[in-house]
Amino acid sequence: MLILLSGVSGVGKNTVIARLLKMRKNLSFVLSGTTRTRRNSEKDANYIYMSEQEFARREKNGEFFETQQVHGNMYGVLKASLLKVSEDKEKDYIKDIDVYGNKKVRQFLKGKAKVLSIFLDAPDEILRERLKGRGEEEERIKVRLSRAEEERSFKSDYDAVIENIDLEKTITKIVELIEKNK
Repeated sequence: MLILLSGVSGVGKNTVIARLLKMRKNLSFVLSGTTRTRRNSEKDANYIYMSEQEFARREKNGEFFETQQVHGNMYGVLKASLLKVSEDKEKDYIKDIDVYGNKKVRQFLKGKAKVLSIFLDAPDEILRERLKGRGEEEERIKVRLSRAEEERSFKSDYDAVIENIDLEKTITKIVELIEKNK
């Protein structure tokens, strides 16, 4: 099964994923490529970090299933990663993905792999504090929050919507959803 996790910027997708990966030994992260730099808070590699030139080369070579520019950086889901998910029936996988990629990946894997999509949300005041807490500059915070309403308009495309105020409650709800959808 593939768990797709989307949500507004600062909602805690990476924190939730890191916790789930530590809890569930049968869960692996699906890596994407990105041109953004690694944050100081990121101890484990959540992405394959690459230069804009390398990203463009790999895109030209058809290595990405889809690409998207988000907040000035390029992100791309690697075809090889999705094929691995559809072929491996022993493990579960998790992937953070934007609202546009969610639809595309679900369509691509339809009939090939079980997909559970979850949208995380939180009030804007909490998002702002989390973004500040991870060292984002005020201008970047404004850019990220300006996209929130557009992203929220896609909530109906998800199997579940969870307000991530309390991390432990969020994790409990996600684990329950995973077990229910196995």
